Amino acid sequence: MQDALVEMSRHSVTRQLLKRIGIRPPLPLLRSYRPWSDALLGGKRVLVNKGGLYAERLIPGLQAQKAAVDHLGSLAELSADTRLPVVATVYQGTLFDATDLRETSQLRDLYNFFRPALHHLGSHHRIVILLADADPMGSPEQNAVISAIEGFARSLAKESGPRGVNVNCIRVQAAADSLERLAPIVHFLLSDYAAFITGQVIDCTAIAATRPMPSLVGSLAGRRILVTGAAQGIGYAICRRLGEEGAHVICLDRPENEKALEELAQHIDGEIMMMDLGRADATQQIADRLQTSPPLDGLVHNAGITRDRTLFAMDGKYWDQVMNINLQVVVQLTQELLHRGRIADTGRIICMSSISGLSGNFGQTNYSASKAGLVGFVKALSRHLAAQGITANAVAPGFIETSMTARVPFMVKQIARRFSSLGQGGLPDDVADLICFLASPCSQGVTGSVIRICGGNFIGA
Repeated sequence: MQDALVEMSRHSVTRQLLKRIGIRPPLPLLRSYRPWSDALLGGKRVLVNKGGLYAERLIPGLQAQKAAVDHLGSLAELSADTRLPVVATVYQGTLFDATDLRETSQLRDLYNFFRPALHHLGSHHRIVILLADADPMGSPEQNAVISAIEGFARSLAKESGPRGVNVNCIRVQAAADSLERLAPIVHFLLSDYAAFITGQVIDCTAIAATRPMPSLVGSLAGRRILVTGAAQGIGYAICRRLGEEGAHVICLDRPENEKALEELAQHIDGEIMMMDLGRADATQQIADRLQTSPPLDGLVHNAGITRDRTLFAMDGKYWDQVMNINLQVVVQLTQELLHRGRIADTGRIICMSSISGLSGNFGQTNYSASKAGLVGFVKALSRHLAAQGITANAVAPGFIETSMTARVPFMVKQIARRFSSLGQGGLPDDVADLICFLASPCSQGVTGSVIRICGGNFIGA
């Protein structure tokens, strides 16, 4: 919380400076800086359309999270209802179920619903659109409709981003228990914990074996989670947030960061593990230390390094260092822990990728290759571990405001921030909030996914 307040103060100073030099500053995002509660959507008025396979069945869950819900076919219904004056109604969330759209002519429903609705969407609004899962062997027209809706959502995210509005899609795989898997994802994306996630298409699948689905509140209590690269920046925020939600966090970092690591572990009542991941025997040493402890419920591969050079100017040692820490150690440590049974059934494996791994970046052939490798790793790993109820996902941050980026020249930072639909960089807490959700048993429907947390960055897919 203290870090968040410091960043908010810094953001205020930046806004004043931008105004003085004639640049319109972005709207500060509305975030949640508290542990999860049973009122995840408390204070929000949510608009839900009539139609689709899931919307009506999701309403009780939204109301259980303390959202006020209006279930309408269109905004025209508001003006016909004297209890809800059309001019005065402002929404903080929208759930649009498009799972029953199968013909291209039905795409007009998007225009008919959203164009009038835009006048009633408040700042910091959260839009979630539900899609049917594409079937390569299915109707070509329905697959065209699904892709068209994804394109619509990404464009709407860019148009609405300056007002702090998020637009995300969930592709729902048809399955008997899909509603139970779907609801927590919807709740999270409609909440203020997803402030920096926009323009994303997230799959809700039935790949991982079914396990009892707890309430999000308390779902991390007592779960043992190992986080690498824990001493600072995003890793520090991840550990702190996991600790706030009741997890027992094992904070791993290099011996030179021992003091910072001890302070962190003491603050969250966790434990430390000192290890230089560049050591040839690092994975064996970590696995040996965990051998006599209960299996891990979560493994967060956050540690990573950069050694930026153009390929022509890159020394071989820089290639090797980045590929080893960012990819090879991740693969080897995960496989070793799985082989020894050190990851529990229903465990969560999360890898820190990067938008550079999805789109490439000048002078980062080694870094981009390593981060792209993690994408392929989690996609395949999720299938191998599905029967055990273990999920594997990757998170791809964009420009995140850390102590490292604080040293970047002012104008370079401004350009990087404005590469996002939201017109600003994210905070370490934004990444940590997503990691917490993916580490929870409530994320059972998300596996093999790569979720960009980049504010709708204009670069990459």
